Amino acid sequence: MMRYEVKKIQLVDEFKICPTCGYRDGFHSMYKRMDDEIRIFSICPSCHDVFDVNISLAMSEKKGIE
Repeated sequence: MMRYEVKKIQLVDEFKICPTCGYRDGFHSMYKRMDDEIRIFSICPSCHDVFDVNISLAMSEKKGIE
């Protein structure tokens, strides 16, 4: 398992520029299941730092079509 530090970011208007290295062209996305939600993290493609801008999705059970 890869170890990384998740840096918390307060989203004001937009989050496009990496605060660590200054990369200006956006981020990759990472999804992590935590209990009954999916946490969404941003990864800088240049320096690979991981950022949490406090975005999550509720988990739901997907039912098959009958």
